[in-house]
Amino acid sequence: MNARKINAKAVSENRFRKLLLTLRSAGIPLNTHSITTLRSAYNVIVPVSFYITCLSGFMDFLVSSDLKELMKSSRVVFGMGVVMWQHFFLSYRKRDIEHLISLTDSFTWEEVPTRDPETGRLTMVGYIQIAQSFARYYPACILLIHFLQSGVRMVRNREMMITKWYPFDSSASPAYEIVNLTQVFAAILIACVFGGFLSLYATLVCVACSQLEKLKGALLDIRQTHIILQQDCGAETNGEEHPHTPEEVFHRMQKQLNDCIRHHQQIKQFMQAFEDSWSTVQCGVFLLILTALCSVVFSFITSWGDHVDLVQATLIFLHWSCILILTCWLGNELSVLAESVRDAAWGCDWVGTPVPFQRCLIFIIAVANKEFALTAGKFVPVSNSTMLNMMNQSISFFMFLLYMKDNNREANHGI
Repeated sequence: MNARKINAKAVSENRFRKLLLTLRSAGIPLNTHSITTLRSAYNVIVPVSFYITCLSGFMDFLVSSDLKELMKSSRVVFGMGVVMWQHFFLSYRKRDIEHLISLTDSFTWEEVPTRDPETGRLTMVGYIQIAQSFARYYPACILLIHFLQSGVRMVRNREMMITKWYPFDSSASPAYEIVNLTQVFAAILIACVFGGFLSLYATLVCVACSQLEKLKGALLDIRQTHIILQQDCGAETNGEEHPHTPEEVFHRMQKQLNDCIRHHQQIKQFMQAFEDSWSTVQCGVFLLILTALCSVVFSFITSWGDHVDLVQATLIFLHWSCILILTCWLGNELSVLAESVRDAAWGCDWVGTPVPFQRCLIFIIAVANKEFALTAGKFVPVSNSTMLNMMNQSISFFMFLLYMKDNNREANHGI
């Protein structure tokens, strides 16, 4: 039993190597057999440094007296809030995540092409590779940019890596060096958790979608098998082979359908486990992203006229928007593919088949007919409609603030 578990972990390690390495860099020991003393110390130092930096950032937000500076600080605070919520989930639901990863051991997708042979578009297997690469390159790019621009400021002006409030003089040695060291660890965790969480979500959703695509193809192959074998029934033979009888044709079709039913049950089990473990964290992420979008919009209005700050606010808004769009698009694709299995099953050549075959086909259609949707908190679907609603809310808030700003300006000119 232990050997089987170790072998399963080895398969997962090979498939999700980049993703697991990124999450382990954030101090989250996912899918590990044993942990060394040095690794254990690292897993403690990194999150402690992160939460100390978060606390100082929250205090910096509270002590800000100027509205413009307050809203600029809010961008960092809400960003850290999202990462804190994601880190809490990845740390305390580690077993659930490892269970989800272990469920993928029964799936295969390596043989599936990354691009559709007919349309040339990326398949979900292709998106799995992109999600895995994102887990490696996103944190590396973010950390490189952050360390370069912070290093320049630190050398020129002896500033902190991340400007935060501390209850002591952080500009004097050795407090200055210690504070910056904790902020280095905090930056590593922020980049790795943010990139790793999004990559983990995208990878698991794409795995489910790739299996649904395989299932659709297998169901459509049943019809093709029926047509080909029926043509072979009346074919002449050379004495070594005999034509397929109707019983042999239906037996082969029944075997294919049984394999499809088992595969469909495994996919449904995986999707339900994913929904059960991811629904709560997704609710918190959506609420924090919506709050962050509104905060950035408010900051955009308060920084009106400061072109550098407006560019920064715009980039942050686009960053949160892209994450929201990607998350909802993947959830919507999973729902669409889960529903398309019903149509693929109905498209089988079932007319004239034996009653047992038709009953099995009705079973898979009935199961696929139950609508499946990833949710945030079991009440908000992770879909394109939810994304549009959140974007509309933030843009409406921006238009309202802009309207109020114009009215105040006209009133002041009138006075």
